[in-house]
Amino acid sequence: MTATAVYLRVSTRKQSTERQRREIEDYLNGDVFSEAEVYVDVASGANDSRPDFQRLREDIEMGDINHVVTYEMSRLSRRLTTTSDFIDLCVKHEVALTTTNDGFPNLSGEGNMGDALIGKLFGWLMEFELQMIRERVQSGVNRAIEAGKWVGRPPYGFVTDDDGYLVIDMENYLAMQMAVETVLLNPEQSVNSIARAYGVPQSSLDRIYKDEERRKLYLYGDSDDERLSTAVGETTNRKSELSDLKERLAELEAKVTADE
Repeated sequence: MTATAVYLRVSTRKQSTERQRREIEDYLNGDVFSEAEVYVDVASGANDSRPDFQRLREDIEMGDINHVVTYEMSRLSRRLTTTSDFIDLCVKHEVALTTTNDGFPNLSGEGNMGDALIGKLFGWLMEFELQMIRERVQSGVNRAIEAGKWVGRPPYGFVTDDDGYLVIDMENYLAMQMAVETVLLNPEQSVNSIARAYGVPQSSLDRIYKDEERRKLYLYGDSDDERLSTAVGETTNRKSELSDLKERLAELEAKVTADE
């Protein structure tokens, strides 16, 4: 028995297939959708080992499917070779292929090689366009970094202003500074309890106190990244208590050595 197959995919569990499902359901009439075999994967489109994608391929080969409907070709795969192979599979088994959102030249399901060639050409064009978009985005990111702007999520205790430059969030920065000091001065106390006491994320505190470069940023306001050190320097010249303590210990040690 042949049937319609609906393929849905999202990359992470934080995403939902609901939009894809609704659009495909609107495209198909209610009876066809209710009787369709629905395949769902939560995985990257670059991963060809997706369980339901492999099951879909197997069902096509078994002759159980005569029509595949998906939201857009990138749901089936983000790899051009995989897209091309899937088109060949549909043509070989005379399976129609429809996308509802990207203008893909749908396969008729009559085993027409002309359909396959047009489909592959469209896939190549999509890949080319995607590459151009990536290059434009990366170029914009590079220009922003060269201008001293911060790209991506700022470190804890920092935010970006309307122009994209880092500025310090004093309350959170000082809370993290004191938390790092407490961890270093009280090694017997758990990191989790210290994080709770100062209201900072445990994961952030754990990463910072274990990493020398990150510690320097919060204890001394120093960083190899000029954008970070500038943000701290423009806001406060306060050194941490641990920094002052180390300086006093160094001075005391030097005095003791001189007296000897």
